[in-house]
Amino acid sequence: MPIGLAPWSIRHHVHSKAHVEDAYKKLGEMGFNGLEGGIARGQGFTIDEEKELLAKNNLVLLDMYADAEKPDEAMKLAEAYGTKTICVGNMPVNMWMSSDGFKAYCEKLNKTAKPFADAGFKLSYHNHSQEFRNFADLNGKAGYEILIEETDPKGVVFCLDTFWAAAAGADPAYWLRRLKGRTEIVHFKDLAINERSDDLGVGSIPWRFAEVGQGNLNWQAIVEACREIGIVWYCIEQDLHRDGNAFESIKKSIGFMRNELGIK
Repeated sequence: MPIGLAPWSIRHHVHSKAHVEDAYKKLGEMGFNGLEGGIARGQGFTIDEEKELLAKNNLVLLDMYADAEKPDEAMKLAEAYGTKTICVGNMPVNMWMSSDGFKAYCEKLNKTAKPFADAGFKLSYHNHSQEFRNFADLNGKAGYEILIEETDPKGVVFCLDTFWAAAAGADPAYWLRRLKGRTEIVHFKDLAINERSDDLGVGSIPWRFAEVGQGNLNWQAIVEACREIGIVWYCIEQDLHRDGNAFESIKKSIGFMRNELGIK
């Protein structure tokens, strides 16, 4: 079961070509199998140079960030890296606030995805917390359910972020099962209570990002759901790191996933 990394996790450590080379070397040594999007082109590497660097460290790109409004360019870039999955950005803020807004976004996303689907590519939607809003006019249906129901399975897939689902009060394992057949990549990100905060009162509990296994999520249940639905990539992402060293954090996460969760 391959483990990947969302490069957002190490963004503060990569500011030059030398940093990229060092980062890819560290990821390979830690036992990562791949990463999302890549980080080398932003520091001046050509596509071929990045592919060579990836291969040198036994890494692949599992998906690609590209402008979905320019399908020909996006597909050409993804094809160069050997992936058929292209990530899309967040839903516009003005669409979050109503069920009609979610439905309008689904219609827009389906239109955007059509040329990709016709060519054998898929657009991947990554959630935060707003997708789990419940709408009274739909008897409490969650926005995420609208996204699943009203987007075209041929063109749109999902990458569930465990932290943001849990932060919204949703059950990551439930939603993973709901995504069966619509997902191959999941973001493993733990959610913990900030024990350093003075304010831990009811109604104002301060959450923090944590290494996988260092927070409050039920990882056994999440992994069980992942295995049931055939997740291909278990992708670590940690937006912020307690002591500032991203590489130490992701090392803890991958160690827990390999040794405690049995993701081999």
